Amino acid sequence: MKKTFLTLGGLIVLVALAAGLILLRIRLDPVRLLAFVSCLALVLTALVGLTLPGLVRQLRQHAVASPWAALGMPLLLLVPYLVFAFGSGTFSFPALGKLAAYIAVPIVLLLPDRLHRAERVGWRDLAAMLALALPVSAGWLEGIWIWPYELYFFSPLFCVCVGAYAFLVIRNLEGVGYRLTFRKGDVVDGLVNFAGFALIGIPLGLFLGFLQFRPHGVSAADFAFQLFGTYLTIAIPEELLFRGILQNLLVKSIRSGPRDLYGLLLASVVFGASHLHHPPVPNWKYALLAALAGLFYGNAYRTRQRLSAPALTHALVDTVWHFWF
Repeated sequence: MKKTFLTLGGLIVLVALAAGLILLRIRLDPVRLLAFVSCLALVLTALVGLTLPGLVRQLRQHAVASPWAALGMPLLLLVPYLVFAFGSGTFSFPALGKLAAYIAVPIVLLLPDRLHRAERVGWRDLAAMLALALPVSAGWLEGIWIWPYELYFFSPLFCVCVGAYAFLVIRNLEGVGYRLTFRKGDVVDGLVNFAGFALIGIPLGLFLGFLQFRPHGVSAADFAFQLFGTYLTIAIPEELLFRGILQNLLVKSIRSGPRDLYGLLLASVVFGASHLHHPPVPNWKYALLAALAGLFYGNAYRTRQRLSAPALTHALVDTVWHFWF
């Protein structure tokens, strides 16, 4: 727990330093900037807080005791938006309504199952996962955080907060492995699975014409910044949904045969199919490579049972792709 709070403190310090640098370089209204920093700090607090098993157990006790508490507690996530919106002068009822609906829909879907531990996947689980993923990928949460411009990264951060609450607290799903910090084994498995995918995925992508090598120099600082941003806003949200929740539930649901392998394969196929909507539609090349990548992400999750390992593999793949392909 001490390490978690140190991580949270480090994240908040980084946010404050970044805000200070922005204020020094660009003339921004300090009140609006303070609202932005406060909002981000509150969201990060929720993000990290849900990695604490003790806090999750306390939230679950309240959720089991009362359905109104189960629904009301995640609506506290509206507070960061209200701080941001009123502080930046961008408040609107449609934006508040969209965010409230995004929080409430997956919780309402899972409320009937809150008294029992998740033992297999059901239609409400799938519907809740879709309710978490579709609004983010389809851009339905745009127009909420709009100062100083459209801030996309808040959407996946809220996806993680709502998804972790929905399946850890309400659904009582074990084995999700929702962690943000690394152990030595997470780093090793993350790097090994990244190397494995690169050996197959890069030649295949070049052969299919999906990838084109673009050699150019990248500083270590640029690479580290992109890797961190990708880890937090892309890799953790997607690995939570596709590995920590979907693959986890599929493995629990399969009753015969090599369950880990079947769950890994099915989750990877679904992960690949989720990329078909990228232009040109249907983008089967992207879906094929994403499914292949999903095998390595899922393998990192299977061996470590922690999201840090597959999220590191995922972030490395996306960062290398961003700079060189």
